[in-house]
Amino acid sequence: MKIDGRINQKISVILLVLMIAGLLMGCAKAVVPVVNQMDLSVTADASNTKKVVVFYDDDPADQWNYGKLYAIMVRNLLGHFRTEVTLTDVGEYQAGLLADYEAGFYIGNIYDYPLSDAFLQDVINSQNPFLWMNSNIWQLFKNEEWGAQQKLGFQFIESDIINPAINILYKGTELPRLESDVYFNLVSIETGSRCEELATLQISGSQDQPYAIRCNSFFYITHNPMANFYASYLVFADLLHDLLDTAVVESHRALVRFEDLTPGNVNYDVIREQIDFLYKKGIPFTFGVIPVYTDPEGVWGEAGKTVYLYEDFTLQELINYMIEHGGTPIMHGYTHQHDSITGVDYEFWNGKTDKPFVEDDYDWALERIDAGIAQYEKALGYVPVIWETPHYSASPNTYFALAERFDVVYERIMVFNDSNIPAAGNGIDYTNIPYVAQTFPYQIFQSFYGLRILPENLGYLEEGGSDEFGVPPTPAGKMQLAKMYSVVRDGTVSFMFHHWQPSQNFYDTINGLEEAGYTFIGVEQLLQEAPPLYK
Repeated sequence: MKIDGRINQKISVILLVLMIAGLLMGCAKAVVPVVNQMDLSVTADASNTKKVVVFYDDDPADQWNYGKLYAIMVRNLLGHFRTEVTLTDVGEYQAGLLADYEAGFYIGNIYDYPLSDAFLQDVINSQNPFLWMNSNIWQLFKNEEWGAQQKLGFQFIESDIINPAINILYKGTELPRLESDVYFNLVSIETGSRCEELATLQISGSQDQPYAIRCNSFFYITHNPMANFYASYLVFADLLHDLLDTAVVESHRALVRFEDLTPGNVNYDVIREQIDFLYKKGIPFTFGVIPVYTDPEGVWGEAGKTVYLYEDFTLQELINYMIEHGGTPIMHGYTHQHDSITGVDYEFWNGKTDKPFVEDDYDWALERIDAGIAQYEKALGYVPVIWETPHYSASPNTYFALAERFDVVYERIMVFNDSNIPAAGNGIDYTNIPYVAQTFPYQIFQSFYGLRILPENLGYLEEGGSDEFGVPPTPAGKMQLAKMYSVVRDGTVSFMFHHWQPSQNFYDTINGLEEAGYTFIGVEQLLQEAPPLYK
């Protein structure tokens, strides 16, 4: 099965928060956005777009058959660039197909998956950039007459499970590895070849090994960074610039977002102090607004209590105050709940069972999205440009429905091992389909879901919360993650914060990111940018 992974992008006139004020007497102040009408930046230029193909393994009988899932993740990252992406089952490869594309990828997900001689020989002889990751690299060398070792400049040694402590050294930065990430394919570079070692496996008590190599236009990563979703994923995301040969200028930027502003449940004095702190430093920000608060079970008070944004005049005044002080509003769901309390409960995903709700469907999701839009517009007379899915949790039914109403989301997304596209009247049951949550190190201009994605990757700043990837959700933890993300040459980091958390942690994180070399920007700046140009 061949899938055209490119979704036609909407370029529509929509509400956008713009910057209109500047500096006063040498003292930086956040610029003041106003609601206006204009186009988002055009993110695709047909005259400067590269056709790219991503090959994946597909075997429904194999329990590790996540080929489509990993391919969609790669396709999403390629949405940061000027690309037209096709996802293809490598088992259906026909001789010469690779020549139709300007760059290619293969994800060796299933061990010893049988690859055709036509595919292997075309990869060996390709003059265009090609990146192979993880397993089955040994199949390139199975026929000496193909001359893979001489043409590519390296050889496969063995697949191994490496249990000792391992770091990945990339661009002079030591990046940690998850304890579960133990499977690697070891290779050696031929003496005198034109191969270069781009990243290194530092193995405690043993000799260092190549992690990522480049041999002219051929790239190899010795495991699957899509499956081992941590620092190695950032190496892959950054290497895409080298493979596609971009002319991007290195920059490290940061975003900050206030979370869960809810009718009838905001400490207005505290959040004004936090807003004033940012305003004095000239830092723009975003804030997620839930247009309807409800507590059907009486978890925090009266059972069935519901407060609408149009009824909460104080919150409306606060929203205007935030906009006047550099804030951009975001729609954070409709009620941010399903059958429990707003803000804690999920809305588009069953957090208790980690499955879709029984009623999960494209039409059901679109109805809730439209209800939220109506409530926000009723209260303030406009609708935010950007959407944020509650708890970043939804099936593709919701994401594709969102693309009917919003161009931009600001979040992490769930990616499923299924490449079918739901539509009105044609939802898909995702109950038993594996998924992962994908974060992004930079803006995705065009995703598989047809949505433009602003990245949120540092997570929730909170007191006493659970670790994420072994990193605590403290200011120090955010600095650890930000250091990791700094290897991405045009990375943008972002964290979120509930205003009722300790203000000092908020201030320390803002100051710490600035001291680490990050520059805070507004989302409207990102929305006016376009993908990197090629050299």
